[in-house]
Amino acid sequence: SDFCNFSFHDLESVTNNFDARPESAGGNKLGEGGFGVVFKGYINGRNVAVKKLVAMVDVSVQDLKQQFDQEIKMMAKCQHENLVELLGFSSDGAQPCLVYEYMPNGSLLDRLACLDDTPPISWNTRCKIVQGTADGVEFLHENNHIHRDIKSANILLTDTYMPKISDFGLARASVTFTQTIMTERIVGTAAYMAPEALRGEITPKSDIFSFGVVLLEIITGLPPVDENREPQLLLSIKDEIEDEEATIEDYVDEKMSDWDAPSVHIMYSIADQCLNEKKNRRPDIKMV
Repeated sequence: SDFCNFSFHDLESVTNNFDARPESAGGNKLGEGGFGVVFKGYINGRNVAVKKLVAMVDVSVQDLKQQFDQEIKMMAKCQHENLVELLGFSSDGAQPCLVYEYMPNGSLLDRLACLDDTPPISWNTRCKIVQGTADGVEFLHENNHIHRDIKSANILLTDTYMPKISDFGLARASVTFTQTIMTERIVGTAAYMAPEALRGEITPKSDIFSFGVVLLEIITGLPPVDENREPQLLLSIKDEIEDEEATIEDYVDEKMSDWDAPSVHIMYSIADQCLNEKKNRRPDIKMV
């Protein structure tokens, strides 16, 4: 493949020795996700994001190396404008690293929360983010990949707010779609997980459920889970709306002014279908 093979030493030098202070404090750390910490670097005249894979408590080095090979092989195949591009890797140092394109607007999660005083995202832009994310998921599904961890923290934004899905190395290529993967280790984030995924059953329809949670975040601007909120899980608002205790308008993010009821209703009805408890009743991503 056309990837660059970087030395660990090179990556150390471009990330200021993996400076773990946040970017806002003058460091290089952009965030952390499944399997690693992400640092900002500068290589050949462009900003990059370097993901240093770190073994979690219950993950062996062998698992990590396997994860690494899997991620590289898969990402070599998966090139799409709505997937974060892998530029290279390093496997000669203490920890394996992956080098991705840098996404200047960070994650959808952070932008919806207006972290670091960033401006709120308009409804018009949110609709484009939904479309691009759906296109990225559709590409993965058409290539028989299940992402397994679709969430707003994994939807990254370019300078023009074009969305790109990251962290899809956890996706295991499912041989055929009908075959359901039962997995020992449940990978994913509970607030986004479909009932069957919580039981360890993985299907493309689990991604659809998670996408439904992201749609609720986009409409409401609220995080998927908040311990200080009643209800704590964002997807519980679906029950309130079904019981006619509230309408979706009551929940629309007040930080945007350009929304209109018809398009909010359309997006909510898609979210509602995606969040069906029964996986076979959820739409395919193409229908979305």
